[in-house]
Amino acid sequence: MAIKGLLLRLEDYQKHASAAEKKLLELLTGHPDQVIGKSIYQLAELTYASPATIIRLCKKLGCSGYREFQQTLVYETALLKDSREVSMRDIIPTASTEDIIHKVTQKNVEALEISRRLVEAELVDRCVKLVDECRTVQLFGLGSSLLVARDLYLKLLRVEKSCNICDDWHSQLLSARTMQENDLAIVISYSGMTEEMITCAGTAKKNGAKVIVITRASDSRLAEMADCVLHVAATELIVRSGAMSSRISQLNMIDILYVAYVNQHYDRCMQRFPKTHIDKEDKE
Repeated sequence: MAIKGLLLRLEDYQKHASAAEKKLLELLTGHPDQVIGKSIYQLAELTYASPATIIRLCKKLGCSGYREFQQTLVYETALLKDSREVSMRDIIPTASTEDIIHKVTQKNVEALEISRRLVEAELVDRCVKLVDECRTVQLFGLGSSLLVARDLYLKLLRVEKSCNICDDWHSQLLSARTMQENDLAIVISYSGMTEEMITCAGTAKKNGAKVIVITRASDSRLAEMADCVLHVAATELIVRSGAMSSRISQLNMIDILYVAYVNQHYDRCMQRFPKTHIDKEDKE
């Protein structure tokens, strides 16, 4: 069975690669499709790396051996292709509202499915542990990502987890500057390129706080600062008509993180839900 997150692990491992692994890493991260189907000896000849070096790299990346590595590479290359194909479908003139309903819904469904295939349970558990152990969660986001951050803020309030969010970026920066070692920053940026979020994450990190990033970009400056990165599908272009499937994917990731947290603290959360529930008056 293929493991998840191989291409992301390859990106993360590049900065730790030995001299013997560098040529191999360049090919795997730049042109993974050229590696598919090659025997270990063909790959060794192509990258000037020994078969033993390739086997060691496979195991460092979490694969049992070269066969599982190839299976996972096939799976994730297809996943990347699916993600790119979905991202190219933006708003176009169409004949009917019925067609719009179908296309928008289909793109959202595909974005959720691709994101599901990217999520690693072990990584979600690590993020839950960070939420559990921190003193306060500080949430960061701009634009549509701020809406996602606010959704998590309301959810954390329901389970009485100390958290904070500010609507404008200057206030977010001030909040980052006041964070401490036992605090947690959750930074949401689809592109991973938003300078304000990079600044906030860097400031929080400088103060010793832990950082979780939710993004599509594993190789971004923002992701490099994170203790944990939760990846969503890259199903929208960076320059886009408006956040749609990207927002849905981010909200889904928030839901996964929240439900995983509740699941690990089920009895305690079940006791808190009635306390934090707001009754709706019956006007009839």
